[in-house]
Amino acid sequence: MPTQKHILYLLELLRRYDASIPKVRIGALGDGGYVLNDDLENIDGVLSLGIGGEVSFDLHFANNNIKVYQYDPTVEGPPITHPNFVFRKLWWDKEDGPESRSLATMIDENGLGSSTNLVLKFDVEGAEWRAMESVTPEILSKFRVIVTELHDFCHLSAPAMYVYIGNILRLLTTHHMVTHIHPNNSNPVIPVFGIPMPNVMEVSFLRKDRAEFARSTAPIPSELDYPNAKNYPDIVLTGFSN
Repeated sequence: MPTQKHILYLLELLRRYDASIPKVRIGALGDGGYVLNDDLENIDGVLSLGIGGEVSFDLHFANNNIKVYQYDPTVEGPPITHPNFVFRKLWWDKEDGPESRSLATMIDENGLGSSTNLVLKFDVEGAEWRAMESVTPEILSKFRVIVTELHDFCHLSAPAMYVYIGNILRLLTTHHMVTHIHPNNSNPVIPVFGIPMPNVMEVSFLRKDRAEFARSTAPIPSELDYPNAKNYPDIVLTGFSN
């Protein structure tokens, strides 16, 4: 069984770092917008996994003449059209199927296999943990920037979930540093062995070769953050991931 000590060890994998490249907010001033490092020159493409009805993040890149490859089985297409949007009504999963694609196949079928200048954005409502099972460090090294919404942290006291999440966080931080965390205030904060734990967090990563890094003591939320649910106050996490 995990203990408080185990949870604190896992949270070390979410240790935040300030990069020598400043951060910028892209997308809506609320849900659908993300804070990431402004290392976005000469990006070859964006993989956007899970779009629903909000594509302001994608639109920023499309308007800058960057192709955005969108995957979402829950909608018939993006809420607005753009010549630089390429939409597929498919799940992100750990393996290919009639209605699913692995991350490796998404890269290949969009002709991105030779690039190391990609952006990955995903918000797939908890399906990320299973989908990441087939992802390797080599695949993730193709992405200069990764922005995510990660789910289910309130279940870390369950042994299987603790191992599952820990393995994926180690994968995500093999070639990347955590540079931003923002809890989604649409979900509760629940104590896990006495540690206040947001269930859902937006986490941004920057590849280690792109900048110099120093441990961050910046507050959560930052001045670039906005509540996901506008009718509720943002979640303040004093000392979390410092």
